[in-house]
This record gives sequence, structure tokens and C-alpha cells, in this order.
Amino acid sequence: MKKLLGILLVTALVAAVGGCALTDYPVITDDRGDYSGVIRTGHKAYITQTSQVATIWPDGSDELFSMVYQNAYGDQRLYTFNNFDPTATALFLDQNYGYCDWNYEGCEIVRAWNPHQNDDALDYEFFADCSGARSLSLLVAQQNRLGECGDGLFSADVQGLAGEFADLATTTWRGETAYVIPVSAANTSVALDGVVVPLYGQFNGFVTDRLQVMIPMTPNARHELKWLSRWIAENGSSATATISWGSLSTDVQVRFAEQGIHHNADRL
Repeated sequence: MKKLLGILLVTALVAAVGGCALTDYPVITDDRGDYSGVIRTGHKAYITQTSQVATIWPDGSDELFSMVYQNAYGDQRLYTFNNFDPTATALFLDQNYGYCDWNYEGCEIVRAWNPHQNDDALDYEFFADCSGARSLSLLVAQQNRLGECGDGLFSADVQGLAGEFADLATTTWRGETAYVIPVSAANTSVALDGVVVPLYGQFNGFVTDRLQVMIPMTPNARHELKWLSRWIAENGSSATATISWGSLSTDVQVRFAEQGIHHNADRL
């Protein structure tokens, strides 16, 4: 359980300047009923999220989510869209009932071609004018199938995980308990390939017992983005991120969405 908590917290840290886009996803198969093998989705299908992350801006909140279209050969198109909430209160997509609106035709922030064979797992197209482009920071090559369109495969012990939050300060989020994740140089260290990332001021993230994470985009995010943009220009977009928060620590292989970060660092 502590490992899962660590993964959740470091995901929040890495995503502190934005959200994620899936650029690779396992082939979707089905073994139920009389058929067993690769399936054709026939339309875009929502990919269940292990945790939902929203970045909160002065004019609204962004929650990036991904959908997948797969043909009968296992070749896929992956799309990243934005669930924008103009009230800036992070009205998350309801995964309990499944977000299965396959007719969704919003503007995709990222589109990735994911063929079954001979694929570059982190290739993508970025569309800077789409809603939510400002929140994109990471590319994710998903190795494990999470489930699609309400058919979730991820099975975390959410109540047990909430128990691990017991030592965190709490606040209220829409009438429910949310746990405060303070991030500053006093309790956190981040390094990219051994290079220490400066932390400007303090970020306060919030996580609910449903694994919904909210990150207000305060002015210090501008400084983080500009530093990260310079680092990427000098070192490339891939790195091993060594992260510690309190007593938790881990190494995470990351690839930054270079186009998005450069674009947003210039706009903020």
C-alpha cells in the first residue's frame, strides 16, 4: 500500500506543472463469451485512469483524459482531450459509471499513432490551440492495460490507501475530505538525471480518497516551466526523475512533452 501511495504522490509531483498524454497502450483483447482475441473498438473508447489529475488555473480547471480507437489488427489511435471546468472547481469525469461518450468530438491536444508492430512508443502530434494544451507536461507509454469505457481493470484498495493518508493535513473538497500534499524544498527533492530541480516556493496539491488529485497552478509554476524548458533544450526530453517526498522516494522514467512545455513556458 505504501508503494501505491508513493506512486500516487510522485505522480502528483511530476505532474505539478501539468497533465499527461498516453502515447502507447496495450492491445485490447476480450476473453469473455465465445470469442477470445483482439477486438475492434469500432469507435473511440475512454481509457480508465488510475488516478485523475486536474490543474486549476484562474479561468478554469483542466483534466486531461485519453481515448483509444483500435482496429481488428490491434493498431490504435490514441487521443488526449480536456475536461474543462470554467468554475475552476475540478468537476472530474465520473468513472464510477464510465465515461462512454464515444461520439465525443472535442479538439485533441495530442494524437498518437500506435501500431501493433514497429512502433515508437512516444511519438505524437501536439495541437497547441486546443483547450487543455497549457496543462500538458508528460508523455506516458502505458505498459499495463487499465480498462476502457467503464470496464475498469485497475483494482486499488481505495479505503486502505486512504488510511495511509492519515498523517496528512486535511481540508474539505465539495463536502468531502481531501488530503493536503505540501511540496516545497523543505520536504521534497527532485533530480533529473542527477541535476537538482529548484523548487520555487510551495505548491499545495490535494488528493481525495477516490484518488482524484488537484493542483492549483500558482505563479511559481511559471518559474518551474521556464527552468524545465531550459533543461529540456540542453538535455533532451527523457530523464530518470529521482523524487523524494518526506519518507517516500522513488525513481521514475519520464519523457516530457517538449513541444507543450516550450509553448506554455513562453505563454505564462
